[in-house]
Parts: sequence; C-alpha cells; structure tokens
Amino acid sequence: MNDIYELAVIGAGPAGMEAAIIASEAGVKTVVIDSYPQAGGQYFKALPKAFTASKKGNTEKEGDALAERLEKSPAIKLYNTLLWGIFNEEEDQGWLLALYGLDAPKEVRARSLILANGAYETPVPFPGWTLPGVITCGAALTLVKSQRVIPGQRALVTGTGPLLLSAAAHLIDAGVEVVSVCEASHLLPKGIAYGPTMLGQWNRLMEGAKYYSTMFKGKTPYKMGWSILEALGKEHVEEAVITKVDDNSVPIPNTQQTVKVDTVVAGYGFMPNIDIPRLIGCKLEYNPKKGGWIPTRDETLQTSIPGVYVAGDGGGICGAENSRLEGRLAGIAVAQQTDHMSSSKATELNRQLQPGLAQQRRFGRLLGDLFSPKPGLASLAKDDTLVCRCEEITKKEVLAAIADGCESVIWVKRKTRAGMGMCQGRSCGRHVAQLIVQQTGQDLAEILPDTQRPPIRPIPLESLNKERSS
Repeated sequence: MNDIYELAVIGAGPAGMEAAIIASEAGVKTVVIDSYPQAGGQYFKALPKAFTASKKGNTEKEGDALAERLEKSPAIKLYNTLLWGIFNEEEDQGWLLALYGLDAPKEVRARSLILANGAYETPVPFPGWTLPGVITCGAALTLVKSQRVIPGQRALVTGTGPLLLSAAAHLIDAGVEVVSVCEASHLLPKGIAYGPTMLGQWNRLMEGAKYYSTMFKGKTPYKMGWSILEALGKEHVEEAVITKVDDNSVPIPNTQQTVKVDTVVAGYGFMPNIDIPRLIGCKLEYNPKKGGWIPTRDETLQTSIPGVYVAGDGGGICGAENSRLEGRLAGIAVAQQTDHMSSSKATELNRQLQPGLAQQRRFGRLLGDLFSPKPGLASLAKDDTLVCRCEEITKKEVLAAIADGCESVIWVKRKTRAGMGMCQGRSCGRHVAQLIVQQTGQDLAEILPDTQRPPIRPIPLESLNKERSS
C-alpha cells in the first residue's frame, strides 16, 4: 500500500466507479477510496451484507451490476476508509492522501486525482427543524430502503425537487401515511417548456409515473407552491404548519394550514461537495442552478490544477446518469494523460459519450431552472431559530454579527462560532451567506465559502496522535 498510484479515485458512487473501471482496465494503476462499506454511493447505496432484498428495482440492479464490474477491475479498493486530508508533495510524488480506517493504510500517494465525492442535501432552517422527527429525504430513503425501518406513522414531505416524490412513494410503500407533498416551486406553466427534454428521459418519466401512482393510491396530495412554515412539538414533532408561497418561495399571509404528523421529511435539492477542491486550492465559480459553488473544469473535467479532475455532482448537480458519463470521461482523460490510452482511442471514446452527455446536461438545466431553492426560503427561519445546529447559534446572533461588520462567512464564523462544529459549515454556511446578502445587498457570488483545512471530516484524536508518533 506504500506504492505510488498513478490515480486515486475519491468516492465509489456512480462517477467514481465508472472512472476507476475505465482507467484501471486501460492499465492505469488505480486506487479507489470510499467511506462506505461497499461501493454504490448515495444513489446506488447497497444493502448491508447481513440483509437480502426479496425484490430489487432497476436502480438497485444497475448499481449491483456496476459494483460487480468495479470489483472485477484491477483497481485497488479501500472501503470503510475516511479521507481526512490531501497534501501536495514533490512533483514526482504527487499527492499524499491521509486516511483513517480500521483496515486502511495511514496514507497513500497518487499522481492524479479524480474527485467523485458527489453532493449533499441542501439544508433550509425553519422553526422546529431541530425537533426529533424532522429528517431529510436522503435519511428517509436510507431508513426505508437500506435499513427497512420507518421513521414514523404519519409524515409530511416538503421542500423542492424530484426526490420528494421518491421519498413519498417509498414511505407509502413502507406503510407510512403521507399527508401531503409540499413542493415549494411553481412548476407550471414554466415546466411545460421542458417537455421535449423529458421526452429524452424515458426511464425517469416511468419512474416518476410510478411514484405518482403510489401517491394516488395513498391519497397523498401533491401541492405545488406550498412549503412548511414550522414544525411543532415538545419532545417530538406533533404538528406541522404549511403555507402557500409566492414565486420567490416567500410565505403568503393567511394561507397557513396545520396538519398532525409525527414526521417531517424535508428535502431542498443538493449542493456539490467541494470540500477537497477547496482544500487543495482549485478555482471555484458560483452557479446557483448547478447547486452553488463548483470547481471550474475544462472539457475533460480537469480543474484549474493539472492532474486533478472532478466528475459527477461534485462538479454541478446533474443526476446519476450524467455522473456515470462524466466518470468515464475523466477516466479516459487520465488514461490518455498517463499514456495508457492512445489519443485516437480516447478521441473515439469521448465522441461516443457526447450525445449522452448533452442529453443529461439538458436534464441538469431542467433541474436547476425548475427546482433550485428560491431565496425566499431563507425567510422561514425566525430570530430564535437555530441556524448552526452544531454550535447552537441562532439567526438573531448571526444577524448581530453582520450588523457589527462581519460581511463574510469566515468573519461570522470568527464572531459567533457558526460553522465550527462537526459539520464544518456544510449545514449552516449557505444560510449564513444568504443572511449576509439580505443585510448587505451583496451578490451571493461575492460571498465566498469558508476556508477548508484538514481534517475535512472528524477523526479520533488518538488516530491523529498515532500518525504523529509513527
């Protein structure tokens, strides 16, 4: 494990698996690093090995087939392994990757990187969002699909994006009563213009139709232009207040309704995971319709740092099919760059990918245009609403810091500690930036994300001490 790899692929989701397969099969000495016990990532999340599924859908079958191809590939696989730091060494050594895992080496070295660590759900604070019983769409799907556990008996699904339909349908299939799906975006008539785009997404149309059918059978209404206003309860969610919202997702007065629920499932789309690009100094750009801050990339998906590529949703939210194609594109680029693939073969393989990439990127534009969270959702939080859950910092405290002259995320962090907890600002950073915009009139593209330093994920202190003493 002390060898120098030609390529390290970070993440074994759709993009990472495709990248590792095509690069390693071309002859590139490749290592794949992922924190999960098995390949699959969030989209193709595999069942724990102790579980068996009596019936698998198309998505599960696709994930199994891709994971099997990865296992048969020459790539070295490091699962249950947390990447907590990357350091640039001498030119001939490349990158030093610091790792933590019970059976993992303490470090590996690689000359090239493909970052395929995906995205995470966009948090939107609202009163009561810290109550037990409030979970994300991803958490709900993990419980019912991977753990075979239902989060409650009576649920409200709220937010924006297609994942709401998936979460609602899976909850209903698992026996949960879903009282309503509140989609904050106004999809009509704007969505009609994307009819031709969806005609090229037959599998997604069929999947959506299946979810709608399940919701219809479960008598679950789909309310466009509605959002949660607050979750109520003492020790646990007992009720939720929902409201109509305008085109900017600002609540409309006198439209509130209260529903009795024990679970609120909230999902507001995804944000690219840019922890590693930020850590190593990749150039970033702001694109709200791709999820926010993303690394700049060329046509081969190479970032501003030579030899560092970003594939999949970490380069802009576009979906699993696009991630798979981008993984192949990045894998081909590294195989060519390391002289394991001829220019003519790389050109031909890239040419074959282009129609699919164009189609998936059109779908990505649909997602961004119709479902990007609107700025008005920031108004859901009240003065006493916790914005930073880790450090228990309220909206009022953040506003006070901004009034004192803290007009950047890092200065609000220094003043209030918002962003200094275990999530390192992944949960609160976006909302802090929106509050700065509201109070100062700056553009969101001017509010840079906080700096990133190792460890980028929490690790045991004794592990760090062992590193130092070894």
